Amino acid sequence: MSAPVLRLGISTCPNDTFLFHGLLSGEVEVEGHRLEIELLDVQELNQRLLDPGPAPAFDVAKASYHLALRMADELLALPTGSALGFGNGPLLLARAGLEPPTPTPSSRVLCPGEHTTAALLYRLFFPEAAAAEHVIFSEVMPALEQGRADLGVCIHEGRFTYAESGLGLVEDLGARWESDTGAPLPLGGIFARRSLPQDTVEAVQDALRRSLALARANPEAALHSMRQYAQEFSDEVLWSHVDLYVNDWTRDLGAQGRRAIETLAERAAHTGLVAPGTRLEVYEPLGERRLFHLVPNADAESLATEGHLPVPSLDSEGFIHLSFSDQLAGTLQAHFDGVQRVALLELDRDSLAGAVRFETSRGGARFPHLFRPLDLDQDVSARWTLEREGESFRVPEASQGRRASGPRDGS
Repeated sequence: MSAPVLRLGISTCPNDTFLFHGLLSGEVEVEGHRLEIELLDVQELNQRLLDPGPAPAFDVAKASYHLALRMADELLALPTGSALGFGNGPLLLARAGLEPPTPTPSSRVLCPGEHTTAALLYRLFFPEAAAAEHVIFSEVMPALEQGRADLGVCIHEGRFTYAESGLGLVEDLGARWESDTGAPLPLGGIFARRSLPQDTVEAVQDALRRSLALARANPEAALHSMRQYAQEFSDEVLWSHVDLYVNDWTRDLGAQGRRAIETLAERAAHTGLVAPGTRLEVYEPLGERRLFHLVPNADAESLATEGHLPVPSLDSEGFIHLSFSDQLAGTLQAHFDGVQRVALLELDRDSLAGAVRFETSRGGARFPHLFRPLDLDQDVSARWTLEREGESFRVPEASQGRRASGPRDGS
């Protein structure tokens, strides 16, 4: 039986072909799947993701964060692969001799696609100016050079070459975003369909990490992939693009990257560009999620702090049942009926390294199982006492979600 096909859409931008070099060259595989890869302009990728069709065009694709926010109920952001950072945003350019060199209600303004983050920023910062016309990104600068448009929002390699074309810089929209919010700018990312099985999403995320690591370890080999899809640019421009858009947040969004996405959603909702309350979920790789164990009829303060915790399932099943943070409520409801008090223990992932497996359990979901005794002194990083409140337990906020960690977060 042949492996299932995974349809992958990526852009021709140098930062994407650098990131995906391992997958494009075949040196990295998505475990258990055959890849069908299509390379397109980012707005074409956005449009293909939007197209309902009889079947989705892509299972996983590069897209703009603007588009992902609008499709937050259908897409899941992967923590690896984003173009996000300070000083790397789109530029608002003007044709030579334009007076005044700012957008007005009568200006002809071009943007590189209705659902790009560039178009979102233009509407955020110039709400009273003319509505933009949308063209493929590569048509923006030629139209300005030829006087067919007054202003245009430039993305990709053009930020390094616009001056050579005699164009003027009106505003660096990324710099303005940074000044206004203090946050890095989420431009584009890699997104998976929520309908994909968890194992598939996990395999894609793992492949992205390995593909990026391969490109960083052998940049000259990655340059071959970059040249193949951007042959009109010099190697110097290609590397400038990679240096700007491939950074620590590309490997992992971290807590600061996640907050930046939330900020973008809040700003877009405030101006009516996305629905109020929009929240884009970022996938948490299984091996990076917070791990918890629940002890029935126990008080966290009086529970022993040393020695092995006696857990019956270790003898009867060969492992100790653990839960991720988003599984705690379901575990309490399913297995702690009639229990009035529970000790909640958060476990140290590094301490448990190599002893935890992720296996299918309740409802077909993957649960963490610990295949060795639980050492109360070495393995437990935090503890709480949960008291039943009516029909359920109140799980403390401190045990919810992701620990503040990741690049440039001070940890």
